[in-house]
Amino acid sequence: MTAAVTATQTARSVEAIAYRAIDLYTRRTLAREVELRVEGGERLPRAGATLIVAHHYHHLHDGLILLRELRRAQRRPAHIFVALDWTRTALQRRGMELACRLARWPAILRTDDFALRQGVYDGISAYQLREAPAMLRAATRMSLELLRAGETLVIFPEAYPSVDPFPTPKADGRAFLPFEPGFVKLAQLAERDEATQVSIVPTGLAYQRLLGERPRWRVTLRFGEAASIAPRASHAEALALAAQIERAARALSALPTPAGAAPGERA
Repeated sequence: MTAAVTATQTARSVEAIAYRAIDLYTRRTLAREVELRVEGGERLPRAGATLIVAHHYHHLHDGLILLRELRRAQRRPAHIFVALDWTRTALQRRGMELACRLARWPAILRTDDFALRQGVYDGISAYQLREAPAMLRAATRMSLELLRAGETLVIFPEAYPSVDPFPTPKADGRAFLPFEPGFVKLAQLAERDEATQVSIVPTGLAYQRLLGERPRWRVTLRFGEAASIAPRASHAEALALAAQIERAARALSALPTPAGAAPGERA
């Protein structure tokens, strides 16, 4: 047995342990805080590279819900493309970096206008702005490795949730931000090995606050029809697909119509 094979097996074993811990935390948290309904699960590919492109509402629950339901539907763990600029201390940073390495979650820093206006890199974040390019390159490499290995990757192209303990540019729970189109480029790059075919699945999350003694949410998770893009498709075609996926995710995130209510009425 070669050293490379041994290293790969060790990494897989460590990842399995990490996901057992994640699964335990996910079950406990969702059982306590979320009432979940899932629609369109039959649309998920059962094999092959899958890119889940989702609306971002809750900083914690979105990821936990998708991790659980994707494992149930696809019989394999999913990986989440995350941002780490919210970490505030060196200890928090090291802990999150370790967790991301163990679970193989690509990690970046947000460098959009909102983050810069908030002064995130002026002593607030545990990171420096100059670290962003190297992290983006590493996250891209890991994302391509995952997709070319036939794995599932979750990405939130809005970059910010509606419910977050940290500042967010979203005005309220109904707000949507434009989808950054980079997820389409990831799919194209992955497919340039001439073997990988990426299924891009628009995904919606609709949240309603439930009244009671403790805070709980009723969440509807919806999966849309998978789309794809040719590896050498034009920039215009990539932007058109990104817009199509964004429209689908927004529609899939609409709150359910209460019984007896007119279409468009909210609970």
